[in-house]
Amino acid sequence: MKINLKEVTIVTACPCCGEANFIEANESDYWDWKDGALVQDAFPYLTPNEREALVSGFCPWCWEQTFGKEEEDEFPDDPADEMGFNPYLGCYDYDC
Repeated sequence: MKINLKEVTIVTACPCCGEANFIEANESDYWDWKDGALVQDAFPYLTPNEREALVSGFCPWCWEQTFGKEEEDEFPDDPADEMGFNPYLGCYDYDC
């Protein structure tokens, strides 16, 4: 059985430069998002830039100019590990 998903084009405008963003998505996913689903859950197939355009409207260039470029390894996976947290004692190494 073949299911035809209806596609919609969502148009946003960057609040800084006014550039239009045209984002293609499944209509049912769009309504899930509008009903409260997190953008990353509703549109896992969109790029991070497309999802950001849906949330804030920012185009990638203006986002980087406004907030800077995010480093891939800027934050450790678990900050507690980097700070020496001992889960068995429930304290940091320097406090135990």
